[in-house]
Amino acid sequence: MTEPTREPGLRKAPQQARSRARVEAILAAADRLLAREGVEALTTRRIAADAAVPVGTLYQFFDDRDAVLAAVARQHMETHSAAMRSILRDARDARWYDLVNLVFDRYVELYRKNPGYLAIRTGRYLSRELLQLDEDNNAMVAAHLRRILVSREHLADSTALAVACRAGVHASEALLQLAFRDHPDGDRTILAEARRIQHLYLADIVADPRYRDPARPRHPD
Repeated sequence: MTEPTREPGLRKAPQQARSRARVEAILAAADRLLAREGVEALTTRRIAADAAVPVGTLYQFFDDRDAVLAAVARQHMETHSAAMRSILRDARDARWYDLVNLVFDRYVELYRKNPGYLAIRTGRYLSRELLQLDEDNNAMVAAHLRRILVSREHLADSTALAVACRAGVHASEALLQLAFRDHPDGDRTILAEARRIQHLYLADIVADPRYRDPARPRHPD
């Protein structure tokens, strides 16, 4: 019989439907508590009580509170990554400013709809592994943006352009986190400025002759 795959962060894989349901209840309870009260108020006993499971059951699957936090964050990040891949696939022929708006709106939606994840994110409780998953997602967006700038704006596919796209993605993410630091729906003024800054930054790259591919003169659409 094939051994069930153990998810990262779990002490053991839940093998029966009842065990899987309990793990899901634990994660859902942690997410609710995070959304209501933040990371500081979270304990394994409170999570277990809210999930209606014995605290010993929680420790069967998770080492401690931080392991539960990591599992909650991973769920949100994997859902977000799947949605982002879908956006990038559908936007493969988009202009760069349309892509910026689509990605920006997706991040805003993620933070607004998942206050539990936002509490983890703004409290900097992401593990090294999850930070790498976040970096992989940013790299995916930056690479897609670079491809669009090369194909649609006739820029040279250079190391300098790759660095510029990566910097733009990370700068936008930092501004988004600032917007949500003290506002659960995001400070609308900062969100507007974040979008404007991203547009101005990329428009400057497109207009900068240092990034231009000399063999492909730009023609306005």
